[in-house]
Amino acid sequence: MDAALMDESSHSARRDRSIRLAVVTAFLSKAGNALLQLVSIPVAARVLGKEELGLYSAVGVTLGTISLLQVGIGPALAHGISKANANGDDAEVRRLSSSAFYLSTGLGLLAGLIFAAVLLTVPLPAIFGESFAGKESVLRPALWTGLGLFVAMFVFNLTDRTREGLLEASSNNVWGAAGNVLAAIAVGVGVLFVPQVWFLVLAVHGSLVVAKLCNTIALWRKHPEVRPAWTRFRLPVAKHLFTDGLAFSAATLITGVVEYNLCGWLVGRHGGPAATALYGVFISMTVMQLGFVMMLSTPTWPAVASALARGDVTWARKAAKKLYLYGSGFALCAFAGLVLLGPWVFSVWLGKEFSGLPRVMFAAYGLYFAAHVWRHLNHAMMIGTGQVGKLARIQFVESTLAAGAAYVALEWGGIAPMLAAVALSILAITGWILPREVAGRLRTVG
Repeated sequence: MDAALMDESSHSARRDRSIRLAVVTAFLSKAGNALLQLVSIPVAARVLGKEELGLYSAVGVTLGTISLLQVGIGPALAHGISKANANGDDAEVRRLSSSAFYLSTGLGLLAGLIFAAVLLTVPLPAIFGESFAGKESVLRPALWTGLGLFVAMFVFNLTDRTREGLLEASSNNVWGAAGNVLAAIAVGVGVLFVPQVWFLVLAVHGSLVVAKLCNTIALWRKHPEVRPAWTRFRLPVAKHLFTDGLAFSAATLITGVVEYNLCGWLVGRHGGPAATALYGVFISMTVMQLGFVMMLSTPTWPAVASALARGDVTWARKAAKKLYLYGSGFALCAFAGLVLLGPWVFSVWLGKEFSGLPRVMFAAYGLYFAAHVWRHLNHAMMIGTGQVGKLARIQFVESTLAAGAAYVALEWGGIAPMLAAVALSILAITGWILPREVAGRLRTVG
């Protein structure tokens, strides 16, 4: 009995240590990413101009769609590896890693071919709106550059998820910090020598691809058992990853489709490149700020899954409580900062073309971001407690409501009402249902 208690205490200490180390190293990565965004966006706005920055934002919104198919596999892989590793099932880890690699590679090639066909056959103004007519010479090189980079992300993103399942998220953060340094250098080179949209895409996203490649090589050297081998590919495992991934994608990535891609597309067709530039800045701010919450949520949910696999419900409950407190506090501080300082910060940060924005715009965005963070926290805990299927059904209802509300609000009053409408949609559905589901599962398991 004493030996069992000591063994469980050792596992609990390892989970605590992995989270602490992940949070500390995440400061390097997320702070570097925030610095990169703080520097690259205003530099791009001044060097490229507001219109071409809008084109860059349109490219980012479009290419973000390409990654949607694979992201669902990653969390399913992390959850599976976390449980298998907690139970000491190395054979299952090998099967999961190889099956995920070949499945993701196939999906990446398929997605690349589909989007390449679209770029070759569909006129760009038909996709982005007539206000983008005449900009094809700028858009096409950037889109082709980004297409190649995002297809590479299909495979390399699996490394991050594998590390999370092994409770080694800190390694992802170290390599992410290295990628940010490389991106900063590349952006500087672009500003001086190649001030074009396609090179900005290459500088920012290409640097991340290089960092992920290095992380993959390091992972395979440290853990030979996760190296992909065709002999370890199992169709039932791939099918499980794919179906679980579809559920996860429906649960979380549909929010990206609606709130980033669909809303960005609607804003572009409604207000043109200038409005797209503003909305693109808000998207970048969301990703940048959410990164500080993900410093804790990313290592926490695999650790919760590992704890529940071993029956350590007490530890899982404490970890969930810490995550909710930290994330909620951060969201409230961000909301207050945006309302109080948003107009001044934008005028100093981005220049005169972004000055004079009304405070209500920042209040609407702050409300959206706070709701976005609250939903993210609950998504993480739903995944950690093994409720992906239920999460998918609830999220589908919310995203359907958000899409309709966004369209009506944008037509009625512009970007600020649209952001507020999406925020209220989040709070009306997942904002109160998901916390109850998480609490219920933790009570049931206990």
